[in-house]
Amino acid sequence: MGKRIAGINLAKNGSLVILHDGEIEFYLEEERVTRTKRDISAKTLANKYIDSSIDVLTICDCFTRYTRKTFIDRTKAKNELCNIVKSRGCLSIVDYRDRHHECHAANSFYNSGFDDAVCVVMDGKGSYHTDDSISLESGYSNAGVSLKYAEIESIYDYSGEFVPLFKHYSTFWSEDESELLDEPYWHRGNLYSDRTSIGQAFRRVSRYCGFDEIEAGKTMGLAPYGNKNTPADLFVEEYNHSLCSKDLYVSGNTTEYHGESYRQEDMAYRLQKSAEKHAVFMIKKAVELSGKKNVVVSGGFFLNCAANQSIMRELDVNLYVDPIAYDGGIAIGSALLHHYERV
Repeated sequence: MGKRIAGINLAKNGSLVILHDGEIEFYLEEERVTRTKRDISAKTLANKYIDSSIDVLTICDCFTRYTRKTFIDRTKAKNELCNIVKSRGCLSIVDYRDRHHECHAANSFYNSGFDDAVCVVMDGKGSYHTDDSISLESGYSNAGVSLKYAEIESIYDYSGEFVPLFKHYSTFWSEDESELLDEPYWHRGNLYSDRTSIGQAFRRVSRYCGFDEIEAGKTMGLAPYGNKNTPADLFVEEYNHSLCSKDLYVSGNTTEYHGESYRQEDMAYRLQKSAEKHAVFMIKKAVELSGKKNVVVSGGFFLNCAANQSIMRELDVNLYVDPIAYDGGIAIGSALLHHYERV
């Protein structure tokens, strides 16, 4: 009969995939059943499609949430889901919630057709990382202080397994954490900062433009109507990387913008062109670190087709864009990770 693995994503765009011997047999998002847009529960899907024929269930999520209430709600949803799955006869459950970006990378790479590639992931935020390994000799003035970061950019090399080449971790989501950080710093090849992620930048500017904060596609669509003389300066090269301007930041539960006022279409243009420059910077970095021209990309930012076009126009790479680059796709990624790690 072959091994069947189900993967469930409990972030926004709750989704379920079933793999049969590593091949996708079925994929669906919870909102298509419940008609609740971006439904995170996946309970309806689990009740309908999980049974004793499923050998393993993988669970993934994005647990970098702003409020304790939301964290409790997500934990409750996960526990309810596990109870449903066990009652349906699937007793083996594997938790991939601490590997959010790797799940994105797996979904893009394993469906790309490449034998090897470098994988780039950029989104709003991924899994937590606690940095408690800074030595007193590191030159970092807060050496010894343990900070909790969220992954916001990742580059992985794939040649049989995913090897992280670069990670950008940020405290932007927590004002308390950010206050402990003096300035961005590098440690063991990774960057630690308090700067806003590319995904969160689109959330803020979308709200600035009068849209819902998760309607980044509308902001991208508005950008061509902006004044072409508007500076593309919301991401600038500093600290040996491309970082979001300090004018765009998170304070408590609210993302703020402090700077010169722009028309909505000009602000959209400003961010879009800044984002395109940043995307090209990141792909160049991935190629330089890996020495590979096969590039796969995932994470919600890469739904930005104009940025993807800029990459293809400016760089000589073989580019594969994950068609389910947003969080719905990590259900597939987690299931594929489990399949290939155990082949």
